Amino acid sequence: MKTHFVFLFMALLVQGQAQNDLMGSWSMEEIHWVTPDTTYSITSAQPGILMVSKSRYAFIWTPTTQPRTAFKVLSAPTMEETKAAFSSIVFNSGRYAIEDGILTTTSTIARVPGFEGGKQMFKISLKGDQLELTMFDETYPSGEKPEWYGKLKTRFLLTRID
Repeated sequence: MKTHFVFLFMALLVQGQAQNDLMGSWSMEEIHWVTPDTTYSITSAQPGILMVSKSRYAFIWTPTTQPRTAFKVLSAPTMEETKAAFSSIVFNSGRYAIEDGILTTTSTIARVPGFEGGKQMFKISLKGDQLELTMFDETYPSGEKPEWYGKLKTRFLLTRID
């Protein structure tokens, strides 16, 4: 029984350390979409940020190689400008948990309406101020999986900025 308690304590300590190491703000550097036979990469990513607090996260990034296009009239975008703007950014924010080197996020607000309550799973690799997150799984609030599940992983390379 004593051995089990020590093991559980050590596991909680390691999990807490992983959470503490992840806390802060991270700037997006690279994005890689990895399939079994091809990798599509953006090696100079457009602005993106991951912010992690004690129990919450916000992840905002741009999946394009070019800067986002400004509206001609900032206070009165056209429908085409609005559609292009919405298509050029990804964001989720909510709660997270870390267990066994896996970051699991649960969104409370998301770019995709209806994904609130959905989960994304990322393998974590942290070396100093360099963070690699590899998203390998996503589960919709209904329990369904996206069509890319099992065929695609998205690897994000980030650098600590605070």
